[in-house]
Amino acid sequence: MITTAAAVVAMLLTLILPIYPDGITPLIAAFMGLASLAGLFGMLSRAARRELLVLTPWVVALLTGLVVGSLRNGESRQALEDLLPYVLFVIGLIAGRGARNPRIVLVVTLWVCIGDSIMSLYKMPSFGSGIRSTYTYFKITAGLPLIGLFLAPLLRHSDPKGRNPLLLSRPLEAAIVAVMLVGVVASVSRGMLIGWVCGMLVAAYIRRPSQVLLGGLVVSVIFVVYSSTFADIGVRYLRFEAASTVEGRFREIATAWNTFVEYPMFGAGLGAMFEVDGFYKAFVHNMAAYHLWKFGLVGTTLLIVPMVTIGRQVRGSSAALRSYAIGGAVAVTAYLITCAAYKTYYLVWIYGVVMGSGISWLSAWKMRQDSLATEPEPENA
Repeated sequence: MITTAAAVVAMLLTLILPIYPDGITPLIAAFMGLASLAGLFGMLSRAARRELLVLTPWVVALLTGLVVGSLRNGESRQALEDLLPYVLFVIGLIAGRGARNPRIVLVVTLWVCIGDSIMSLYKMPSFGSGIRSTYTYFKITAGLPLIGLFLAPLLRHSDPKGRNPLLLSRPLEAAIVAVMLVGVVASVSRGMLIGWVCGMLVAAYIRRPSQVLLGGLVVSVIFVVYSSTFADIGVRYLRFEAASTVEGRFREIATAWNTFVEYPMFGAGLGAMFEVDGFYKAFVHNMAAYHLWKFGLVGTTLLIVPMVTIGRQVRGSSAALRSYAIGGAVAVTAYLITCAAYKTYYLVWIYGVVMGSGISWLSAWKMRQDSLATEPEPENA
């Protein structure tokens, strides 16, 4: 129970952690200590140790990145900062996989995501066009609502007692999803909206492929017919006219890509930086470009393959639950390809916890369903 308790308290602490810390504060130190404690006791679980073994290629990739960065004159302090998100993700994965009650961890994470959305909406001065919740609550850019949008249906459809508990009844689930969806829209984050749409479409396609294809055709026709209306909405609410930020991010990506082309096999290494628009950058607003730049083809492959292996453990779940898990993963990945939230220290830990707890919960749910299916029916007297 120590793993579960430490993970839950650390998760609740993320509600008040700064998104971009300036040094190690007592609050951040407490979070790091609790996260490490959860990971340490999570190692007592055989499942967690197995996941750690699967992640062995990460050790090779990260050590190679450190060596390459040192050889190419990367900054040592920046190299450690580059290393931290991967360490935190692994600690979170071990904690989630080793939690005795993964459902509690997932439920608390869901309410943390809800709290993030509510706070962003509460701090908005108005809901007129041109107003973004990120102006008054920058923490919403971490993208937690995307996690919550897929946790809510997953938890409701995997009730261990075969009925909807009050915590996640259908009306409450609808209200929860509505709040987080409004939080996504009010943030006016194009990446978050893209992530949600991609995740929703993938989840729906896994469950009902033909209906999604037909619906996509209908929506495409509607977009063509009312293109001017949607263009006006895009300018007012999605900042389509604000091209400067997009152009700046493309310059970042182009610079990172040029470095990758120069060092395609091993990249520039951890600690690498480059100058763009007069600023020295240690990250790129695109997770894919970042990994190619820092790790090259070899390191990026070593990072991806274990994740695919771990993720395949949800194959035995029902189509509905599998769709929510895969849809959530797609939503988060699509969002991270448009932003730099993958560098947020507590967010990567949350990803690890959700992934580990989710796999544990779905595995336990499948075992219960299998045992119920194989139980002999009582004979009539």
